[in-house]
Amino acid sequence: MINMKNFAKMRELRGQGLSYSAIGRELGVGRKTVAQYLKSNVPPRYGPREVKTKEDHFGEFESMVRNQIREVPRWTAAEIFEWLAARGYKGSQRTVARRLQVIKGEKAKERFFEQVYEPGRQAQFDFKESVILPFASGGQQVHIHVSTLPYSDKGVLKAYPNKTYECYIDGIHSFFEKIGGMTNEIRIDNLSPAVKKVLLGSQRIYTDSFQKAIGYYGFNVSPCTPGKGNEKGDVERDIQTYTRRFLNHVKVEGIIFRDFEHLNEILETFGEKFADQEKFLEEKKKLLPLPPRDENILSRIEEHPASPYGLVRFQKSCYSVPDEVIGVSCKVIAGPYAIKIIRGDTRAEVATHTRVQDGQHSISIAHVISSLMRKPNAMVNWSHKEILFPSPVFKKYYDYLKSDSDILNPHSEFLRAINLIQHTSLADIGTGMELILQAKTIKPSKALSELKEILINEHRPTNILDVSERFGQEPIKPNLLIYDNLIPEGGAANL
Repeated sequence: MINMKNFAKMRELRGQGLSYSAIGRELGVGRKTVAQYLKSNVPPRYGPREVKTKEDHFGEFESMVRNQIREVPRWTAAEIFEWLAARGYKGSQRTVARRLQVIKGEKAKERFFEQVYEPGRQAQFDFKESVILPFASGGQQVHIHVSTLPYSDKGVLKAYPNKTYECYIDGIHSFFEKIGGMTNEIRIDNLSPAVKKVLLGSQRIYTDSFQKAIGYYGFNVSPCTPGKGNEKGDVERDIQTYTRRFLNHVKVEGIIFRDFEHLNEILETFGEKFADQEKFLEEKKKLLPLPPRDENILSRIEEHPASPYGLVRFQKSCYSVPDEVIGVSCKVIAGPYAIKIIRGDTRAEVATHTRVQDGQHSISIAHVISSLMRKPNAMVNWSHKEILFPSPVFKKYYDYLKSDSDILNPHSEFLRAINLIQHTSLADIGTGMELILQAKTIKPSKALSELKEILINEHRPTNILDVSERFGQEPIKPNLLIYDNLIPEGGAANL
């Protein structure tokens, strides 16, 4: 077949002086075909082909098959073929199988029924599947708890690091706090933080913690049928709407969150745009009084001993405690964002940690530094030694100390530098280490004393003229009077 591209090529090659035969060999067509097109100089034209279609033997039986499949959903293609053949079907079993796939793959169009809610009667809750949001420390997995009043579309979003009972119940209580009261019924999905086992109908076995919450708040619980998210369609719709718009907002505005508190400040007002304020004011009058926050209801509380490693395990994570608590039984109070550890014998709070995701660990340098200084060589193969190097400058400083053969134990010297957290912040220690490294004239054996001068006495090496802010905190403020002697008379103009 000659197309427009070949026709144009024929004319181009003819213009170069090639014969009909040579053009035919170039394009893979006969000499006569080339001559015909070039002599007539008429481009090729092709009309639509007349295609003979096979007779549809199945068509006249299709409605009968559909009716039978409604009655016998598991009817196989072979059984249908035999049934049709007995009724005069002339087609093949392969056609029956292919058409049956199409018929069974079709889903009935779903009809939706608009729901009417009484003001203040029901609130709906759910967790959005995890999303990754930008934090100053990097991308972090976040679970967004969505609460809504279906009557007025009043919605509130709150972000959590985990999808646990503590986060779920805090989301419910926080929503009721926000709206100024509680409904007498809540509609929930069968999330594991609340539901231990799904029984027939609306019967459920709730987790012990959620059962306590039901008794404390006194609300009625209306669980959804498994796989029927449409039964709480309002919150499902809000999850899609709110989270999509919020993620777009974060991306367009280039927002980077400092922490969960900063994230929730922005989320708190985001759902306000979608509520019917007039309906909400009407609904608010119907709300019931909300009981006060109770740590025994809103937190998970467990008893665990502190291990010889100075760690208390909660779920799949470990949290450090001071040396004096080793071997002592501790009460762990787990909230949505923090883990509080209470010493069992004195009831004194001994540690508070930001809650981490299951499988991660939270080790405080302040808890371990004194023991490490007594056993400095233990840091070499310590399983959590990464906390001693919160930024690259710490590793550079450590290597700098190891490079000096006059330092008998560089591990001890490095830990003594870290121990300056007794006087200042870890960020300032890092800044001081960088000043030492930039000076290049300070011997490693003198580095610690210089570091103390910089951080405690607020002096710094005189050959360092500029240091940029680092580590995300305020830089140290050294005494700049020592530079006076470097400035010649007449000021900078005479430099």
